[in-house]
Amino acid sequence: MARLEFEQLTTDELPGRIGRESPPPGHGRRRLLVWGVLAALVAGAAVTGFWWKPWQSVQLPQSACWGELGPADYRVLAGPDGRAKATTRGGIDGPVANGLLLSSCRLVWNDKHHSSMLSVSIGSADGTDVADDQRLLGSTLRQVGFGPDVTGWFAPGTGPMALQFACAYQQAAAAAKPSPYLRIVVASADLGTASTGSVRAAYADIALKLAKATARRIPCTNQLRMLDQPPALPAG
Repeated sequence: MARLEFEQLTTDELPGRIGRESPPPGHGRRRLLVWGVLAALVAGAAVTGFWWKPWQSVQLPQSACWGELGPADYRVLAGPDGRAKATTRGGIDGPVANGLLLSSCRLVWNDKHHSSMLSVSIGSADGTDVADDQRLLGSTLRQVGFGPDVTGWFAPGTGPMALQFACAYQQAAAAAKPSPYLRIVVASADLGTASTGSVRAAYADIALKLAKATARRIPCTNQLRMLDQPPALPAG
């Protein structure tokens, strides 16, 4: 920033100084130019302040979904500002007490609506049509492969994504016969401004990460062939 220096004159010097010196040629034009530059800087600062709002920021938990996800996994789902907290219900570690796994995790905005930026449910499934799942009702689903032993489905736009695989998991004594499949559903009720392609890519990455984590931690005793990276999905 430029520093303006002022020369202090005494009252005795001032009249003579004024009488002896006259403004150099072009001095008035330069003074107008300086004021014009200052006005432009002020206007630019006002515009910058309008578009850049440093008091707006998004605060995300450093860990979510049983410690398997971090900010890099769900940051794209957040908007420009807000504070989210992570909640979980149930777990993904075996043995399963009653033969049925039913667990969920959420990232919830700390506002009066408590809407979910991210919602994940992991539960036992019996292999019936995934379109009958209550979490996916009303969605026209398209199928996508996550590996030879893992099938995925995604809904139009930024609708939910599901992933299913066979899992022979350990159960507690005297528990009911376990369901042969596990199904993961990833969704959101309050997205930011991310594109459909970005949201789908985040959903796929989250679903695959949690599928691998669940298969390892529950654990699934059968061999599971999953992709190392999520498949490419249509952007629209």
